[in-house]
Amino acid sequence: MRTILSAFLVLISLTAAASACPTITQGRQSFSVTGQYLYSPRSYGVIAGGGQNLRNCGFNHTGYVISQPDFSFYTSGMAPYGRLEIEVTQAACDTVLLVNSANASWFFDDDSGGYPNPAINLYGTSNTEGRIDIWVGTYGPSTCSATLEMETWYN
Repeated sequence: MRTILSAFLVLISLTAAASACPTITQGRQSFSVTGQYLYSPRSYGVIAGGGQNLRNCGFNHTGYVISQPDFSFYTSGMAPYGRLEIEVTQAACDTVLLVNSANASWFFDDDSGGYPNPAINLYGTSNTEGRIDIWVGTYGPSTCSATLEMETWYN
């Protein structure tokens, strides 16, 4: 009986941990944007970071995010643009980006925008046309203010 109870408690704790991981759900902030609108860089303020350690959620990356996406972008008119750039341009700490693209592919970056700023480029309408969920996280467990920037490019 004790073995069954112990196994049950382990199962409950694993389920609770997984439910706290990043989930595909409506973002805290939602925007409907077009490729043309994003042709000029657009900035969005956010508090980066959260209590969810990505390594505990099956991601092979270091970073802390909230469960719910910080942003959900509903994009349209992306076909003329070859690239959607998503980056953190200003942050008071070391930030990371986690993106679930329009075709449900996961992307992660730490410092491609130059330390401490992450940058992710999405290519093709399968990744850029539709709903894109974005988490702005931190490398460590603390939070900080940050600015997310999005811009489309013809290449």
